[in-house]
Amino acid sequence: MYTSHSFSSLLQTTNAPLTNTASALLSGLKIRFDQSWYICGSLALSEGSNPIRSINISPEGLEYQVLFRAALLVANNNQAKPMVVTVGFPNNTYRLFKDLAREKLPGSYQIQWDAEVYGGNPVQPASVQVDQIEVLPEIVSCMIALRKGAHKINGSFFIISLGFGTFETGLSTDEGVVENAMESAYGIHYAVNLLREEILQTHSMSFKNVQQLNEAFRDGYLYINRKKIDLVAIRARAIKIYYKEVVLPMLHLVISDQNLKKTDRIFVCGGGAHYSELLDCITKEFGEFCQISIVEQPETLAAQGYLLNSLRFTEGTEREPVGIDMGNIETRVTLLKEL
Repeated sequence: MYTSHSFSSLLQTTNAPLTNTASALLSGLKIRFDQSWYICGSLALSEGSNPIRSINISPEGLEYQVLFRAALLVANNNQAKPMVVTVGFPNNTYRLFKDLAREKLPGSYQIQWDAEVYGGNPVQPASVQVDQIEVLPEIVSCMIALRKGAHKINGSFFIISLGFGTFETGLSTDEGVVENAMESAYGIHYAVNLLREEILQTHSMSFKNVQQLNEAFRDGYLYINRKKIDLVAIRARAIKIYYKEVVLPMLHLVISDQNLKKTDRIFVCGGGAHYSELLDCITKEFGEFCQISIVEQPETLAAQGYLLNSLRFTEGTEREPVGIDMGNIETRVTLLKEL
C-alpha cells in the first residue's frame, strides 16, 4: 500500500566538495538553501563534524526548511505531479505551529542538490510543486493509520506514542478524538540525557548532542578512547527514572476510571516501543486490566497516517499524496507504493 524512506534529521553546513561518498540520493543528501550548502541524514553523520537538529523545531526555522526540502527531493522521484503533503506536530506545539506550516510550506520549490556526492552528473534544480499542506497532531495521525491503514482497528482505544522528542497520548473512539486524553510530555531524550549525565561522571565524551548519543543509547554500548563501554545497565536505570518521573504520571491522568469505561485497549507506537525496559514498566502497571499491543514498525505509524490523510485530497485528481514525518531523530517520507 505504501513505501517509506527515512534519513537522519541531523544537518550541517559545508563548503567541502564531496564526490562518490555515498551510494544513492537517500544516503547522499546535499542541499543548497539560502546561499549555503547543507549535508543531511547519513551524509551529515559520516562527513559532518557537528551535525545539529533542535528539538521540536518551528516550520519557519532554517533546520525545518532544509530538511523539508530534502524530504520533498526524496518524494519527488523525477515526477512532475503536484503534491498534497501532510505534516504534523506534537500536541504541545500543534496549535503554535499549524498556521505557520500552512503559510510557509505550500508553493513552488526549485531544489538544488549535488548528485556528484553519489557518483552522478551535475543536475538541474528539481522543480517541486506543493499544492496543499495539511497539518495534524501527531497522535491523531497515528489514530488515522490504525483505523484507515492495514490494521483496520475499530472501536475505542488508547494510543501511546513513545517518541524521541515527545511522549504523546490519545484516546480514539468511533465518534472521534477525546480531547482531554491528548497530552504531551518529554520524550525519550529525557532518558538519553540521564544516561549522558551518568556517563560524564566517569568519562569524557565527544558527543555534541543528544541525537548523536541516541544511537549509543539504542545499541547499548559506545566506544570512548577506543574502549567499549557497556550501557545496558545505565540505560535500564535511565528508562526506569524516565518512566517514573514522566510517563507514569501522564498515563495515570489519561487512563482514568472514566476513560476505562470507554476501552481497555492500548496501542503503543513510536521509536521508544523498541525498549523492552520501558514496555515492561507499562505492562506491569496496566497489563492486568488493559490489553496492550505493540504496533508493527511502531516508528513509522505517524508517517503512514500523514500519507492516508493526504490521500483524502488527491483521489480522482492528478496530484500525488505525500506524508512527511519531521521527526527529531528521523525524517520519514511515505508514498503510495506503485503496483
